[in-house]
Amino acid sequence: MKRKDDFVLQNVGGEYILVPIGQRVLDLNGIITLNPTGHHVWELLAKHRSVEELTAGVVEHFDIDPERAGADIKIFLEEISRMGLLEE
Repeated sequence: MKRKDDFVLQNVGGEYILVPIGQRVLDLNGIITLNPTGHHVWELLAKHRSVEELTAGVVEHFDIDPERAGADIKIFLEEISRMGLLEE
């Protein structure tokens, strides 16, 4: 999977915010903020990645148990997929 190109990431006051561009501005009602882990996963999703690759990237970057990282990544991916932010 990979992130869609119709969102840009902005750092506003130390918070990471996904800003829709183009047609997505009309589709999205609200803003999407990311915590540091979500930001890291979003950056990894610039290229096609598997859940396993994302998990390894988070485990390497943060001091977290692989099982916990994998579970959290699956929840995050479900949420951003539901919002239409991912290409399959």
